Amino acid sequence: MTDQYDILIVGSGLGGLVSANILSRKGYRIAVFEKNNTIGGTLQNFKFSDCTFSTGMHYLGSLDDGQVLYKLFRYLKIFDGLKVKRMDEHGFDRFRIGTKEYAYPMSWAWFKEKMSAYYPAETEAISKYVSLMKDIAGSQDIYNLRLPVNGDIRTNPYLKTGIYPAIRKITSNKNLQNALCALNFVYAGDKKTSPLYTHALINNYYVQSAYKFVGGSGQIAGLLSQNIQEQGGEIHTNTEVTRYVFDDDKLSGVKLKDGTVIHGERIISNVHPAKTMEMIPEGRIRKSFRSRLTTIPYTISVFGLHLKLKPKTFPSMNYNYHWYKNDDVWAVSSYNPGSWPGYYFLYTPATTHDDCYTNCVSIYAYMKYEEVKQWEAWPSGRRGTVYKEWKQKKAEKLIALAARSFPSLKGNVVEWTATTPLTYRNYIGTPGGAMYGTLRDYHNPMASYVFPRTKLPNLFFTGQNINLHGMLGVSISALLTCGEIVGLETLIKEINEA
Repeated sequence: MTDQYDILIVGSGLGGLVSANILSRKGYRIAVFEKNNTIGGTLQNFKFSDCTFSTGMHYLGSLDDGQVLYKLFRYLKIFDGLKVKRMDEHGFDRFRIGTKEYAYPMSWAWFKEKMSAYYPAETEAISKYVSLMKDIAGSQDIYNLRLPVNGDIRTNPYLKTGIYPAIRKITSNKNLQNALCALNFVYAGDKKTSPLYTHALINNYYVQSAYKFVGGSGQIAGLLSQNIQEQGGEIHTNTEVTRYVFDDDKLSGVKLKDGTVIHGERIISNVHPAKTMEMIPEGRIRKSFRSRLTTIPYTISVFGLHLKLKPKTFPSMNYNYHWYKNDDVWAVSSYNPGSWPGYYFLYTPATTHDDCYTNCVSIYAYMKYEEVKQWEAWPSGRRGTVYKEWKQKKAEKLIALAARSFPSLKGNVVEWTATTPLTYRNYIGTPGGAMYGTLRDYHNPMASYVFPRTKLPNLFFTGQNINLHGMLGVSISALLTCGEIVGLETLIKEINEA
């Protein structure tokens, strides 16, 4: 490591790694700093009892030939090394909502056909919904790798419209409303705040096509890292940035935890905006800007349970399973601890061997940070017996609940490990262990929107807090960030040509 670079990138989540990949290819001298010993943020894998689990990215969308993620991965030169498995095209996501069951097939044509079979009296409403989803997704230039005709997101009407009121206008059938919004776990949907924009882009992303990782999502970080280093970029783990450094009035670099100062002409922050503001000394950035970024509400967190099972007892599933306790898919984020969980998401990781059975299962349920707040000051591994007992009770409750739908879980769990909101806070660096970063609110969309360019001319943001979260959203955020430096038109042209 030297003390001078063209661009410093703080944080090695997907946004930081994609930015480093693009900019190192363009000849910039890049250094990425990651405080943990593993790169990737929510891309990270972890091994437990011979199982490989992904921490946050569990499946991909829009990866068929010619689709948007396919084009991006081709451009980033990671597609050929990627190990994935196309999910069940007749039902890549399956749901139980109260007593009713549904499946989401791939393609909007099949989706419309499937929903119309569930609700034959609602074919007109279903057609209207599908047309709306396609129109919204098709009109978003950047998500179709087109240069935005109007780059001002503030004029986007779909950011100012709520998905819940929009669905209620399309149909008064509550069961159909639930079925059309059943995938809201993947964006922490909230009936009071979630924009139509978020719902449409994410649902279109998966309905286009859906794939599981074979061997975990950490391969994305590995492939990006390899390209960055081959292009002359540097990635430094166990290297925490604690402060931004100024030379007179200009941001000139960063200070590391060990006191080392590293200089850079530009800095890209891939950590939460509120955390970034904490590293900027008082008086160096507008108070109003600092205040807005430190007070943006964030999404709910999650409790993750990862199981090792006895051999040949649990079938390998080429789909995800979503279970809702009641016939209201919007109620799960407003639970109280006594009624937890009102929802869970269950999936089996794809492997290169024995597709009939799996020894590994993950189950996730929303969880509020308040449930673990009493232990927030304690370091991992030293939170005491009360914390362990609390996790034990949560795990046993979640396993017993899942076993109602999957009886083969009964008596076949060899061992388990759990992740809590504290885990996500520590390893992902989001306030409250937020699953999907900042909370989008259609009532005041600009209050929660974070632009790539900041009030400091050489400081930029990237990551899940820019525009949209997830694999596609974060990759697009990196594209927007890099576009501020090398020109968005140039990048879009290169991606489409690749």
